[in-house]
Amino acid sequence: MDILTPDAALVLADRHWRIHGDICALPSYADQNFRIRTDDGEYVLKVAHPSWSRMDLDLENQAMMTLAEREPALQWPRVQLAVGGEHLLTLPIAGQRCQVRMLSFVPGTTYADAIGAVPQTQCAALHESLGSAVGRLTRGLQDFHHPAADRQHDWNLLRLQTLCGEIVHIEDAELRAMVQTHVETFCARLPSWRTQLPITVLHNDANDLNVIVADDGDGQRVCAVIDFGDMCTSFRLADLAIACTYAMQHEADPVACARTIVRGYLAQCPLLRFELEQLHAFILARLCHSVLMATRAHREEPDNPFILVSQQGVRALLRELAEVDHDAIVGPFLEPSHD
Repeated sequence: MDILTPDAALVLADRHWRIHGDICALPSYADQNFRIRTDDGEYVLKVAHPSWSRMDLDLENQAMMTLAEREPALQWPRVQLAVGGEHLLTLPIAGQRCQVRMLSFVPGTTYADAIGAVPQTQCAALHESLGSAVGRLTRGLQDFHHPAADRQHDWNLLRLQTLCGEIVHIEDAELRAMVQTHVETFCARLPSWRTQLPITVLHNDANDLNVIVADDGDGQRVCAVIDFGDMCTSFRLADLAIACTYAMQHEADPVACARTIVRGYLAQCPLLRFELEQLHAFILARLCHSVLMATRAHREEPDNPFILVSQQGVRALLRELAEVDHDAIVGPFLEPSHD
């Protein structure tokens, strides 16, 4: 995809959204994103790579608009309507038809960058705010439907079985055996879980780079969840498991961290007792999922050192949780009131 200059991007923003200000390019793997500062606020112009389908981006926009309406307490990226009332435009850019949209810019710091500077006495409040935010995310997308949400997504835990072929390529023998055990156990239970566990449309990526933190006057709290590019239809429990998986990697006591996240989550979105009982298995599965995706990426790009470096926290947490009691995290919450 040919590079769109900031000046050309600003022309698009002014023409289609009447937004004009100081503009700079933002880093992105394949898309082109531009941050625009105006007197009225800050925005992000997003020009999708031509490989993105319009339906996939419509899914993201519809979800963000639904959350803005249903859960206004959080700073979801707000979809800005173009001058013609459209929330998504198809525009010719450098000879290609691209999907273009404008979102509000969410101020703050990523959870990954913020957590290291949070005083130990304030960590529990931050963890609880993370759980609360993800609970609002789940609650806000309840009964949300979109045809593109049923797409086959690599990061959907329902599709974990498709990655089993990567297990043999894990070089560490101990890790390979551990992943095989947990993946086989998880996949064996999928048929029954499909009938027993609620399935819904998920954000599916509340990791520590997509969770935004800001100071609310009492300390650092989660104020937003961004990046809806991994949305899919899967188990309702997965969003909580994903949030726990990434936050726990920053903590000396990951079980206490997850327990506090669960408390915040349940205050906004109660789960079935049977769902809670599976949280430990879902966290282990997400960790294994990450190992297998990284193993595949490393095979495809063996000279990229960052792929496996980013796995250090994942693998350490997997080894630690494999030795922890199944109900260590959720034990305090296994009450009939959650049924």
